[in-house]
Amino acid sequence: MIVGNYSKPFSHCTISIERSLALSFMLMLLGGGAARAQQPLEDQLRLKTGNYWVYAGTVAWSDVTAKNSYSAKKITWKTEILEKATRGNLKAYRVRGSFADLSWYEPEDKPGQYLWIIYQNRFYSLALNSDLLRRFHDPNDSLVSAVLDEEPVLQLPLRLNECTTELQPDEPRERDDKLYCWHMEKKQMGKVSARGVAENPVTQWIAWYRTMPEHHVLGFAPGVGIISYDFSHHGSIYEAHVKLAEAHLQ
Repeated sequence: MIVGNYSKPFSHCTISIERSLALSFMLMLLGGGAARAQQPLEDQLRLKTGNYWVYAGTVAWSDVTAKNSYSAKKITWKTEILEKATRGNLKAYRVRGSFADLSWYEPEDKPGQYLWIIYQNRFYSLALNSDLLRRFHDPNDSLVSAVLDEEPVLQLPLRLNECTTELQPDEPRERDDKLYCWHMEKKQMGKVSARGVAENPVTQWIAWYRTMPEHHVLGFAPGVGIISYDFSHHGSIYEAHVKLAEAHLQ
């Protein structure tokens, strides 16, 4: 009887402790997420020379020689920060390999080079040609003109259902839908099953870019970087679906 009388209070105490620990853990995660939300965008994306991310998934492409007129395969793709340049408040990073390589993927494609730019709380991804590379290495070139009318992929503060905005748009946006603009559609807590990601779960933002013929979906976790990318064309068969598999971050 004594055991029976004391078993209930002990059970309630155990549950209370478990709940307190769980609440403390969640508050710690939320506190960490709030702190990261105040960090500069380059820190949230973990943009630092030498850092790299490896993604794994599948790609598909149109192939008239194949039985079903398309081919598909598993793929791994590496994104690496090679070099950094600072121009006042603008920070530019030369990158080899990017999510942008995987839209319209063909089997002979190799990782391209890009210029990732952080400016005015915006993140831009530009294909790196010879002229832009020359400008990147010219300390007297501010690089601001390279992004003035470009649409940013991400923009702080992160908000749901708001299009990112150009610094100097060619013309005012008159659409009241979310087509033809990067915007956040979802925020969630989730686990990133990738080597090198020590803290889990993490805050995840899901950004979309829709047009009539295609769509892009980008997963972003502050403090980790880009964690997923999906692309699909709505007509011909071109698709890419990758998730972060490894992160090597300093």
